[in-house]
Amino acid sequence: MNRGSYNRLVSLFVFLSTFLWIASFCACSNKVLDVEAEGQAELADDDLSLSVKNSLVSEGSSKSAYPSSFKPDDKEYPYAGVPRVVIETEYRQAINDRETEIPAKLQIWGENESESEIMDLTIRGRGYSSWDMKKKGYKIKFQKKQRMFGLSRDKEWNLIANYADKSLLRNYITYKLSEWLKMPYSVKSVFVELYINSVYYGVYQFTENVKVSDERVCLPKDGSSFLFEKEPDANDGSLYIRTKYGTEYKIRYPKEPVKSNLDSLINYIGKVEDYLRRDEDGKDSLDYYLNVESFVPFYWIQEFTKNNDAAASRSLFYTWSLGGVINFGPVWDFDVAYGNKPQESMQNADDWYIRPRGWYKYIFKEETVRQKVLKFWKKKRNVFVHVNDSIDCYAKQLSMATENEFKRWNIEQQSVYANQNLVFKEYNEAVNALKLWINKRIEWIDDNFEK
Repeated sequence: MNRGSYNRLVSLFVFLSTFLWIASFCACSNKVLDVEAEGQAELADDDLSLSVKNSLVSEGSSKSAYPSSFKPDDKEYPYAGVPRVVIETEYRQAINDRETEIPAKLQIWGENESESEIMDLTIRGRGYSSWDMKKKGYKIKFQKKQRMFGLSRDKEWNLIANYADKSLLRNYITYKLSEWLKMPYSVKSVFVELYINSVYYGVYQFTENVKVSDERVCLPKDGSSFLFEKEPDANDGSLYIRTKYGTEYKIRYPKEPVKSNLDSLINYIGKVEDYLRRDEDGKDSLDYYLNVESFVPFYWIQEFTKNNDAAASRSLFYTWSLGGVINFGPVWDFDVAYGNKPQESMQNADDWYIRPRGWYKYIFKEETVRQKVLKFWKKKRNVFVHVNDSIDCYAKQLSMATENEFKRWNIEQQSVYANQNLVFKEYNEAVNALKLWINKRIEWIDDNFEK
């Protein structure tokens, strides 16, 4: 063999070796991307750190941080008659915690075409106990205020998973009840199907965030007013206050309150608690400290639903302004209400579940309050009945989407976490169980509301 032939042979060998190496690398890269997509689909943590995940996705994708089209692939999960929210994170970064705000873009899709422009936002996880579930909730924040689905115009929104509620309806119908009872502000929401980074995540409740704004909780913005939440310290970096009785409240608004105003709030709550815990009748009436007119519908919503969070004194919102009294609301978080807990005391539709607990047991010492609560049920009973009448309509709207939901999350016939153990053969069975519980609850209240 002459030198020229030898050199050509060596070059051919090098070319073939290089080609095989590149092909092998591409196959590995594709496998990495497949694993990443599968991991996202399972919404489970794996052994890769966020930075490693991001670098792998970046290597396997184009130079653009986002895909050229946001159209969802609906071969496995076909269009089900509700809006589809498609979110793509920058370089398909995974959403691993509730603190890191990841740059992303969002577009709304109908059956065959987009129904919105592509909008810039950030996305992060949300929820406390719900964050530990497989189907997770998310908080999104647009760069500009958006009027989503005809709801209030704002930057901040929640994507509620409702993973513990197999009817998917408990939060939705309760916010409707608040609205029908004409509370000053009631959370608005719509059902959507969610895609993140081309992965179908299921049916979500696209929900307004409880915050102070012109179209949500309306308060003066001069630093003299507060929106605060009864919530044990969740170590989320928020500002908390603690009263002399050890009760804790998260300050939702303002973000950086004036210290003297914050001290006034703490002192005022202390005076309220002193009055409520008094041994003898005080010279003041409860109206001197609390807005009883706001308390009555707030109480009835919690009691009617047997809301576990209200009994545990969490997820309870209040407002207060300097020189004023404490107002109750808005209502929030009802996925473990309406009998959706394993304890017999919760699953049964009888007894006064909220009345003996927290502030309620002291407030009900006042005869004037008891009479107002009694009068309210007599006057508004038909509104509570209407909740049950409305459920079939909402369930029908979700019927096709729930086929996708429970194909994605096969949980109907199994417990999904320690605090929830209701199982059903199909979606309609979960809906009927909710309706039956409400009927029994109304019957029990009718028989006992004067006691």
